[in-house]
Amino acid sequence: MRNWEYRQMEIKESYDVIVVGAGPGGALAAKKCAEGGLKTLLLEKRTLPRDKVCTGMIMGPWAHDIIGEEFGDIPGWILADPPFLKGHLIHVSGAEPREINWKTPTGWRRDIDFWMVEKALAADVELISGARFLGLSQGADLFDVLVQKETERLRFQTKFLVGADGATSRVRSTLFPGLKVPYASPLRICYQGSLDMEKDRCHWFFPKRMPRPRFDVNHKDDCFLIEGSGIRDLRSEITETLTKFGYDPSMKPIWKDGCAIALLQATLVDGSFVPCCGNALLVGDAGGMVFPITFEGIGSALMSGRIAGESILEANRTNKPASAIYREKVRPVIHAIGQLQRISKALPSEPQTDMESLSRRITEAYRKTLEIE
Repeated sequence: MRNWEYRQMEIKESYDVIVVGAGPGGALAAKKCAEGGLKTLLLEKRTLPRDKVCTGMIMGPWAHDIIGEEFGDIPGWILADPPFLKGHLIHVSGAEPREINWKTPTGWRRDIDFWMVEKALAADVELISGARFLGLSQGADLFDVLVQKETERLRFQTKFLVGADGATSRVRSTLFPGLKVPYASPLRICYQGSLDMEKDRCHWFFPKRMPRPRFDVNHKDDCFLIEGSGIRDLRSEITETLTKFGYDPSMKPIWKDGCAIALLQATLVDGSFVPCCGNALLVGDAGGMVFPITFEGIGSALMSGRIAGESILEANRTNKPASAIYREKVRPVIHAIGQLQRISKALPSEPQTDMESLSRRITEAYRKTLEIE
């Protein structure tokens, strides 16, 4: 929609902050702003609670510590069965499995995210779910935000804007229309029942004798899930690998789904993409802030969401552009991504013959993602 068409629409309401996307990063950014006294609106395109393709593992200190500090103790109702994993088991073809012991809460993202949104609402965040972000028009001091809610188009105004709307972020594409974004496309296949393997570990399989493609298996409640961006190319390997664990290739899945991962880590690290401009900030997947190696995104979403909230509060006090503050504060996140990117690049890209060495290197690389603080 062209700018003049925005101006023909009546302004529904004005806010200090509008956050687009009700995942962990968006919920926390909104909560921080509201707690700081700013009138804050959270927009979510789907009706909550809504599912998301994700292992649902709350991995590493960032995710675990920030949740405790900002949202409180994780209630039992949002955790799956088993509620905690012992950690991870690395299966490299031709090598003995290697353990990474790391206690990890786990659940379904629809429950984890909904709990965080409820905490944001308790802090006086306003929520409109089922509201699809269509675009924005930027004036000298304010953003006009256009939203589709069922059959109605709504226009809001805000001083600060946070894009937390995931890998295929419409906020990002609006702010950076020339940015070329490569994607990975993980799949998730859910089966009823269980496999004959430890259910309180996430199992990572590397059947091609190299770090990628790979897939993982994890159990939740009364089902098990096979996940990974290499599933399309690993059908025969998945069958061969999992048959010894009781997998029946004739089984029909309960469902299949998938998602996208924006592969913007390299451009973040080299500075050619900066996830902010003016008073608009991008967090989590929308800003490309996903860890290399595991592609875990909850911890980096929470960290960048908290930083976004703090940056907006400081910008509101000082009258500085929020992006100038955010750019500096988010450097540790980008630095951590850069560290993991270097480790990932150092892993072999061709099939190996020394499988124990490969298994050791992959295990250490995965361990590093859990040690980021």
